Amino acid sequence: MCGINGFTEGEKARPGIIQKMNEATKHRGPDGVGVFSDEHITLGQNLLAITETPILAKQPYMSPDGNFVLVYNGEIYNYKNLRNELKNEGAVFHTEGDTEVIFEGLLRHGTDFLAKLDGMFAIAFYDKRKQRLFLARDRAGMKPLYITRKDKAVIFSSEMRGLFACGIRPVLDIESAKLFFLFGYPPTKNTLIAGIEKLAPGSYKEIDIATGREEDGWFGWSDRREGGVMFSEDTLRQKIGTAVGNHTMGLRPFGLFLSGGLDSTVILHELAEREKGLVQTFTTRFETKDPKYNEDADLAKRLTGEYRIDHHELLVTEKDFIAAYEETICTMEEPRFNLSVPSHLLLAERAAKDVTIILSGSGGDELFLGYPHYLVARGITAKYDAYPSLPLDFLYSWRNWRDGFLLPGHFLHLKDPVALWYEMNKITPLAGNRPLRFMNGFDAANAVRSLSQSDVPAIASPLSDRPNSVAELDRWFWLANEEFMRTDKIIMHFGMEGRFPFLANELVRLANAVPSEEKLAHGKKSLLRNAYKGLLPRYILEKKKTGWNAPVTEWMTSDFGRMVRGVLSPGYYRPTAELFDLDGLVHREIDGKESFTKFDLQRFMPIVQFQVWARAFNVQLP
Repeated sequence: MCGINGFTEGEKARPGIIQKMNEATKHRGPDGVGVFSDEHITLGQNLLAITETPILAKQPYMSPDGNFVLVYNGEIYNYKNLRNELKNEGAVFHTEGDTEVIFEGLLRHGTDFLAKLDGMFAIAFYDKRKQRLFLARDRAGMKPLYITRKDKAVIFSSEMRGLFACGIRPVLDIESAKLFFLFGYPPTKNTLIAGIEKLAPGSYKEIDIATGREEDGWFGWSDRREGGVMFSEDTLRQKIGTAVGNHTMGLRPFGLFLSGGLDSTVILHELAEREKGLVQTFTTRFETKDPKYNEDADLAKRLTGEYRIDHHELLVTEKDFIAAYEETICTMEEPRFNLSVPSHLLLAERAAKDVTIILSGSGGDELFLGYPHYLVARGITAKYDAYPSLPLDFLYSWRNWRDGFLLPGHFLHLKDPVALWYEMNKITPLAGNRPLRFMNGFDAANAVRSLSQSDVPAIASPLSDRPNSVAELDRWFWLANEEFMRTDKIIMHFGMEGRFPFLANELVRLANAVPSEEKLAHGKKSLLRNAYKGLLPRYILEKKKTGWNAPVTEWMTSDFGRMVRGVLSPGYYRPTAELFDLDGLVHREIDGKESFTKFDLQRFMPIVQFQVWARAFNVQLP
């Protein structure tokens, strides 16, 4: 795990800039720093050595003749198998890690080699002879890679702060801001900063440095269901076990974020089967009057006691939460409507004292349909199939809290999976929020078109299988642009590597082959529950899904609420305050209230996060 930086100009054209970029991203790689430059390109890297010592893992990695150069961020879990394949082709290796495997694979097979990689990565590969730069990002989008252009140069970095070090001014992208206030995060490859974009998951970009011409390509998941994949509970357990085992490779100590939910408990079980004496788990406990916020912490404590695992529990107080608030948003580099994110930062800071690798259950809900809206998608599908001529708003009529934007004409008929995903995921009270002045006249159809045109790959699920289609889009929009971006920034802020076993290639292929009617046959995530029946405690298998939530609604009536009021003052940060009716917002949504619900907070907390972010990064309006 590392940080990579670079631009398509020689270092003499931008003296000292690559050093500034590496300095800005040094938290991603505390084990070393490297630079390569010629008259056409400059590459930099911050090293976090995992699979071999820092001396052997040093980057940029170059061919002996200097004609090919690689910088890379990530982890390849099947690199040993790929190494053997390449050896059989005549490759000679001088190191034991995965960097040289990627280098040799790209050298011999070009972009076709990307499809063989099982892992997370952001890659920059330079061919000096052809003056071509090749950039790639893993299928699931676990690793970020940001790109911008200045003058005639293409500039890239693992983090936006690396681009800011090049003199890129943070100017707000208004269209991306509209999508942020609809979904609580920027769901497309475009960021909130104009001119900065993310390389799409499962894609690559080839840049002809001499001409500036760019070509894009894909190597992601198959756009059709793969035949010959036989599902059984034994097969599922075997593939999960293999994935968890592969995700513990390396020379550094590892741990697990344990929420007390099904996904992280499955990983705990598999770790205990293989690495019991080495496992450490981490969770948060909150200072609160309401015990519901600590139900997961109680379950995690009970579980680790039964498994006899070394468990660490962090108490998060309201004071801790407030103190970490701005740092968390700065670390994420963009605001994200997740009420608990400061507790994620605090837990990562605690875990970093003991481990360098941290595992997570992320991706399990999207693979095995664990979220409630998959059941909603199934129900709406049944209504539509029975009455295909009914308008979309009628199908939603039983959900009377839907006060947001339905598509003009109301005759979508659910033929567009992206439009259905839009309706499943928008933050409805915020969508109709009057304080968002700059969203007056917002057109939902344009929003759906914007999402549909944002390099969305072909949906593997058939049109009739709408729950699986929605889940695939959750992986594309939510996981790649919210959860993984948030998790990567927070974990790497402390020089750790996050790993996600549920996103292993073989496990994703298996889950993709199962229709939603089987995944939802006995309720949410029934395949996973059945596969581990008799292996996990019943109190886990029968537990209803809950979020890992901080007691923010409770704290709104004390010091945290006072902080929120301060941020919502027009004088807090004036350059972006004009986008909102802040006085009216506070009067309608906060003044005089003695209690708050999560639904209440949806109306103003995204604006709070946005303003904290805008001031921290000195964001200006176009």
